[in-house]
Amino acid sequence: MHKEPEPAWKPQPQAAEKPSGVRMALIGLATCVIMAGAGAHFMGGGHENSNTPAAENNTEDHNNSANRMAIPLTLIASQKAAQTLAKSDYTEQEQADILAGVKRRDIRLVAMPVYDATGAGGTITLICGPWHHTVHLSPTPQTVILPITISGNVDIIPASDPGPSGIGSGAITVFGPQTLPIMYKGDILPLTVIAQ
Repeated sequence: MHKEPEPAWKPQPQAAEKPSGVRMALIGLATCVIMAGAGAHFMGGGHENSNTPAAENNTEDHNNSANRMAIPLTLIASQKAAQTLAKSDYTEQEQADILAGVKRRDIRLVAMPVYDATGAGGTITLICGPWHHTVHLSPTPQTVILPITISGNVDIIPASDPGPSGIGSGAITVFGPQTLPIMYKGDILPLTVIAQ
């Protein structure tokens, strides 16, 4: 008996699977979210230590965008500006000044819900140019209306003694809750608001 040798095994060519459009979109979205998170993480890593309030500290280093943490917040439509400001804690004169800026398109209003992220409590002051807003932090988010200029710079400083554990605040962004870096006495947390 003569046995014929079996032919060598060769992998069969298969049609290359093409990922679906939905799958590619999800992969792209996930990549964008990861990159944005990494950028915000690295941009928000630095704190500036200063004993002067942010409104009085107008040096170039303080306004350097490389030291600012970017957070996306919800934009309030200009048609709803008057109604929104009427429900805020701004004085009548501040409301009139802010509304005039909104009409000139120098100012945009954003909603920034802030909360106590660590359970330690405390009070913070949010500074947007000449406007200051003080918030007593609690676990329940409190929405602060911020009048931001085109640059969108907002600074947060401790308004109460942070103690050894610091003040840990958080903000609800368009992507969900985001814990902000803990602040200690003399710290300034510089933020760049991206209005969406």
